[in-house]
Amino acid sequence: MPSDYLGLSYDGPPFTLLSAQHLLPLLAVAAVCVLIAVLTPRLSPWAREALRWALAAFCVANWLGWDLWQLANGLWSVRYSLPLHLCTLSVPLAAALLLTRSSTLYQVLYFWGFAGATQAMLTPDLQASGYNFPHFVYWIFWTSHGVILWAVVFAAAAWGYRPTWRSLLSVVLITNGALIAVGLVNWLTGGNYMFIARKPDYPTLLDYLGPWPWYIISLQLIGLAAFALVYLPYAIRDWLEAAHIGERRKV
Repeated sequence: MPSDYLGLSYDGPPFTLLSAQHLLPLLAVAAVCVLIAVLTPRLSPWAREALRWALAAFCVANWLGWDLWQLANGLWSVRYSLPLHLCTLSVPLAAALLLTRSSTLYQVLYFWGFAGATQAMLTPDLQASGYNFPHFVYWIFWTSHGVILWAVVFAAAAWGYRPTWRSLLSVVLITNGALIAVGLVNWLTGGNYMFIARKPDYPTLLDYLGPWPWYIISLQLIGLAAFALVYLPYAIRDWLEAAHIGERRKV
């Protein structure tokens, strides 16, 4: 019945890590990233613009679809339904990136996407929600995280955008600014956006990072390390190119 896949109740098998329901969408998200990276530079200007607008529309539809599902099921609340977790915030920002071609948004979403959205997909909280394929929540989880990466890959392939060491440091500052703003929203609403007001009720990495508020500092250090890790391919490429140029000058 459609209500079984769109409503609050779901009686199917639970979601488990490394199951087919986990690995197949991971492969699908990665495959779309590769397709966008390979095909975008080869598209005609008209087709490239069509892809750009289609991805932007998909971001908006995904964002609004999640809100509509919560409203339809009586779940929407200012305490936990605003797009203020990094991944939920990244979806409308991805639409804005595609519409405005903002290099600043690209830098933010590169680090938030590849350091944050990928981690979320590797360890989905679908186990805590209780929803699995083919429920709407399952689909919205994978597409909302995937579209962040697809927008970033498109911007790199279509416009030549790339991160830099300076942008890494800028995104660290922007992220900390976002934490302060979200902390204020949590205080005003009683929410727990970005999990900085308290730890979530289900098991997460935060359980190993100490009590509140100290785990926030630990989480920032882990985030910085993750930012550096996802920048590493560019750092290695730049180092290799510089070494190659140095060798050519010697010759």
